[in-house]
Amino acid sequence: MPNDRHAKGPRFAELRPLKPTPDQPGFPVYPDLVERLAEDKDHPDPDGVVPHTMATCAAYAYAGFAQRADPATVAMIMTRLGLEENDCQVFEQRVDAMHIASAAYLIQDRDRRIAVLCYRGTQPEDVISILTDADVRPETLDVELDGRRHEVHAGFYRNVRATRYLVIEALDRALRGESVVPGETGTRGHGLEALYITGHSLGGAMAALMGVMLTMEPRYRRIADKLRAVYTFGQPMVGGPDFARACEEAAGPYGTRPLRERMLRYIFDRDVVPALPPRPVGPYAPFGREFHYRRSRGLMDTALAFAADSALEAVTLPGELLRTLISNPLRQPAARAGELTVRTAESLRRSVRPLLRVRSEGWQESAEPGLHYPQMDSLAGLAVVAPLAFLATRLALTRTIPFKYSFDDHGPGHYVNALAPPGVLSEFGDVL
Repeated sequence: MPNDRHAKGPRFAELRPLKPTPDQPGFPVYPDLVERLAEDKDHPDPDGVVPHTMATCAAYAYAGFAQRADPATVAMIMTRLGLEENDCQVFEQRVDAMHIASAAYLIQDRDRRIAVLCYRGTQPEDVISILTDADVRPETLDVELDGRRHEVHAGFYRNVRATRYLVIEALDRALRGESVVPGETGTRGHGLEALYITGHSLGGAMAALMGVMLTMEPRYRRIADKLRAVYTFGQPMVGGPDFARACEEAAGPYGTRPLRERMLRYIFDRDVVPALPPRPVGPYAPFGREFHYRRSRGLMDTALAFAADSALEAVTLPGELLRTLISNPLRQPAARAGELTVRTAESLRRSVRPLLRVRSEGWQESAEPGLHYPQMDSLAGLAVVAPLAFLATRLALTRTIPFKYSFDDHGPGHYVNALAPPGVLSEFGDVL
């Protein structure tokens, strides 16, 4: 049976020992966080509060020891952000032989108006968690999109399902104003107003799949109506191009496209994980809105990056074109020629883009779907390039080498820091 544990977030005063609590600037980080999360508005919010809150929650979901989750730490951080005396329930299931290492945190504010569902990502010290990422065999998703069922990454999907029924039961209680904590009685307020789903790395993949299941499963409609957005950070891809297209086109209420408009993926600089799984294991594609952070680089570094990316595109493009010909042998020559032209143009634009961003820094939305962060074309990027980039960042002389991918850029701390709005010192609500 899955293990579930609970922690109560502290009061603000308990996190400020020996210091006065009223009217302290910077603490909590967002005094009006409940109201901000409860609002039904466009995402991401222009102030950057929601993405920063979600990135912070996803980062601290890694808290714990001996592969066990730590709801007390997550509850404490969410209090620091602004959810005083929140309830933090974690649902866990672990089956090593099945590559299941699933942990889902469900945070509910004191007045039971909002809930944040946060999935823990790949734990660096846990081989089972890592094998989950490597379990790339396709498995059929049990909900329909565009009238049929699609295949998704088996490891990610299995880990979502391991705790899904407990999460759904808890969210159903939240709709009625009850606690997300099993066995706790009584109601409060008018019930759940807003739900957010988030996660980093493997947790992001699980969050994306849960978003799809909630949105497309008719029996979950009452819960899905409360879903404001899904925020993922450093998320690997979860399904093939047909699945991604079906998600983009899936219709929601009032003519909306929820899996395109409210599914937000954040990528920090040259994070290797959003380019995974690599193409040799099969074609994968992203869906939803993509936001990419680029570090500021000088002209020389940018030129080197352009040369390196152009060389890699030149090496991989012939194989890409050959795969297009082989996979569509019966298509009309004109159609194949058109597809080859599009792929060649996208390859060229991906190489040129760094030259257009000399010295620019910050988050930008990738408006053109064809220019989304591309799937890694070979295993070399995973086995050679990303590890070398990780080592290079440790040395001053090699720190600025423009590797195409980097494990170091995958760290959840990068996302938290890069998404902090101006004037926010840290997630701890530091006061100088």
